[in-house]
Amino acid sequence: MISGTALASDIHAWTAYNVLIRNKERTKMKSNSIDGEFIRLLSGTHHIATSFNRAGLQKGDTTAWMVDLSCSNFDSDFVEHADKMDFTLLDDRPNLEIFDSTRMGIVSTKNENAAIAHIHLADIR
Repeated sequence: MISGTALASDIHAWTAYNVLIRNKERTKMKSNSIDGEFIRLLSGTHHIATSFNRAGLQKGDTTAWMVDLSCSNFDSDFVEHADKMDFTLLDDRPNLEIFDSTRMGIVSTKNENAAIAHIHLADIR
């Protein structure tokens, strides 16, 4: 689960996932887990603690994304998990209206391209 404000778009999420898989295959992950690496990439940083502050769930968050990094779950699995946690599933998709670029550490224009570029900065710094 990640913050409900951490994704600018579906393409933003898929870009982070593709970079995650590439880093894993090249043994270049900076995090010890794939979920930590995904959050780190979204956050555009090599600091794991900073990435959880940016993209992880924080006190006061009212929305979250359940992300299946294994790509092996069914819709019913998400419903089951949501029911166990007493969450309400919404039909919303990631979009710029709910994306919090400031929290994610993006200081430029709030747009999908900036969010995607932010992913690539995570391994440059």
